[in-house]
Amino acid sequence: MTQPQKTDALLEWNRLNREGAENAIVSSMFEASSAAIEPIEAFVTWLLVGAAAVASFLLGNSDKLVPIIGSRNFLWCGLLLAASCVFGLLAKAFLLKAEIGRRVGGAVAETLPVQLKKHEETEQQIKAAAQQRGMGLDTGIRMERVIGEFVAPMPWFVKWLIKRGLKKNSGNPQIAYLPRIKAMNRLSFFGLLQAISFLAFIVVGFVGAAT
Repeated sequence: MTQPQKTDALLEWNRLNREGAENAIVSSMFEASSAAIEPIEAFVTWLLVGAAAVASFLLGNSDKLVPIIGSRNFLWCGLLLAASCVFGLLAKAFLLKAEIGRRVGGAVAETLPVQLKKHEETEQQIKAAAQQRGMGLDTGIRMERVIGEFVAPMPWFVKWLIKRGLKKNSGNPQIAYLPRIKAMNRLSFFGLLQAISFLAFIVVGFVGAAT
């Protein structure tokens, strides 16, 4: 190997090493950000239960509250509480998706290294036997078969979503974290709308009572 070839190989080795470390750090950051699911879940659940309880109280005491805040403000209070509940339910749906992604990712991270280690141990034995016989064998894991077996028992639309996501994000080293992070973003967005709707309900209620 000539000196330029050695230099190019060293540069490529350095590039792959740096990219591997950088990708691992980003993955760790994504994994750490998943810890935010629990406090967001507590906030969304608390606000959803509170909005439902207040809505029940308003309906049960409408005859007393309408003369105080006015029929129009009462209607707006009901609509804002309903909106808060809807946004809360949407937030819970994305929260469930994010939590499933977090738990599945944790289970895979725990079991996958064990399976890979078993495969590598057997792979070395197979390669050694093939080398003695002068054979060339492809012993790598066939990811297309793994994905195919994984999605086989799933409904057609789930298969379509998985294949679409893999095709769209192929080559992205953070592909495993993207659905979870997107779900968390939507969770935060609808949680914010839920809180704004509830605060708007309080403002409308006090304004109606004051006027």
